Amino acid sequence: MKKRLKYFSLSILMFSLFLSCEVTNFDLQDNPNLLTPNSADPEFLLNELQYLFQDIMGDMNINTDDVMRYEALTSNYGDVVDSDILDAEWERYFEALSISKTITNLATSNDGLIFHNAVNKLLMGYLTVTMVDYVGSIPYSEASKPNEFSNPKLDAGADLYKMVLTDIDAAITAINSTTVTISSDLFYKGNKENWIAFANTFKLRILVQTRLNSSAIGVTDLKAQINTLLSGPIIDGASEDFMYSYSNSASPESRHPYYQRSYVEGFSQYICNYFMFMLKDSKSIRDPRIRYYLYRQSNIDPFSPRVYLACQGDPTVTYCYLGDGYWGLDQGEERTGRGDNLLRTAYGVYPAGGIFDEDQFKDATSTTIQNSSLLGAGIMPILTSSFAKFLAAEAALTIGTNGNPKTLLEEAVRASIAKVLNFRNSSSPYTPNPIDVENYVAEVLSNYENATTDEERLDVIITEYYLAGFGNSVEAYNAYRRTGYPSNIQIPITDSNPTFPRSFPYSAIAVMNNSSISQKQNTDKVFWDTNPAGFIK
Repeated sequence: MKKRLKYFSLSILMFSLFLSCEVTNFDLQDNPNLLTPNSADPEFLLNELQYLFQDIMGDMNINTDDVMRYEALTSNYGDVVDSDILDAEWERYFEALSISKTITNLATSNDGLIFHNAVNKLLMGYLTVTMVDYVGSIPYSEASKPNEFSNPKLDAGADLYKMVLTDIDAAITAINSTTVTISSDLFYKGNKENWIAFANTFKLRILVQTRLNSSAIGVTDLKAQINTLLSGPIIDGASEDFMYSYSNSASPESRHPYYQRSYVEGFSQYICNYFMFMLKDSKSIRDPRIRYYLYRQSNIDPFSPRVYLACQGDPTVTYCYLGDGYWGLDQGEERTGRGDNLLRTAYGVYPAGGIFDEDQFKDATSTTIQNSSLLGAGIMPILTSSFAKFLAAEAALTIGTNGNPKTLLEEAVRASIAKVLNFRNSSSPYTPNPIDVENYVAEVLSNYENATTDEERLDVIITEYYLAGFGNSVEAYNAYRRTGYPSNIQIPITDSNPTFPRSFPYSAIAVMNNSSISQKQNTDKVFWDTNPAGFIK
């Protein structure tokens, strides 16, 4: 796991300066050069909140990519999920919370900010739920009042979930009631219908996420609540997908983090062999998305004449080398650093904004490859129509909500494939043809039909969700803890009985600075994870 560089805008630094000065009781009212909540432009503040939102969510994905076998874990869980892993994200979350509170305060006396505040509540709610999903309980109610609470207490995760559900309902009501528009919308460009669809889908995600312990958030009839959501406007088409779009700008740095990792100075990570196996060899037909997800830099033999991979002949290694240029590492492989940065498989065009794999077999940093790529103008898929269909399929199977789980599974897979294949608008002899797609979908449905228990059927659904979720390991991490699937996920090769991180530790800086926080164990479970210890590895 490798932390990427963080980029802070000048305006964020100015706003943070205000907040820190407020704590030390400096009087800023007479200084016109410093930003204060009363003088802040709401459009400016909402723009900054959106910037922080995508930055935090992007890093949360990177934090979990190797845990969830999209990238290879080249150490052990304890080393990578350590007490400094969330230091930057923790700090930026509370920057976002301070901005969010300011927007809410401004909106209380200005009806023209109703839409702004609704979007603010939805974004801050998503960040809050994500932080709860990773660490359990966080400071919230006292966190934005530094003059009153120098050591803000922890709020229980379930209580924060309930608060977010209330905020979602309030946001929907506000959006429906206002005629005001916003100009600084980086996600939906002010489209109110899309924001309402996102809000309802976000609520669906929360309800499915907590289905093992829904009483903790005050839900007494989970099935009825989900059915109500499914009968209303939710994300059900690509035009409504909630995602962040990166640009190809290198200065200021605005390119997709995966592009930065693969195409700038040589890929310093490894794609996990398990994930590549699932795309390449787990079915009788290759996944139609494989050339979009992954770019092969080389097709040379990794064992001759020079040995680049140390795994050959090692009986503890499951995959080692998958052939045909798909060059990565098994989960837990620690023998790295053999000079193959420009040879190993890297990120492709989706979602990284790199290049479509047409058997070029050239290193990703070359001018030829970069000029043929999207130069980092990729996306972060946060909550898409395919994700919504997978959640609905899981709910239909496990709770009995409306809809046929097999039909929903098919719709989810088709939506994912369509989104990926339509991401790059150019023809190529390597583009999957409709027969390839139909054969892939048919095999998925056959796997579902051949399953003999609901647990086996759920395994098929979540496995396909995992494959569709490339670029959003937050979803995979949550689903794995919730269901235990994919069931064939590779256990780290160096430890047959590892301690999987059921949650992340608190920021070491937060523990040091806040006496209300005591460090937790990675084995601690968040409130909705009621599965037994050792359930997943």
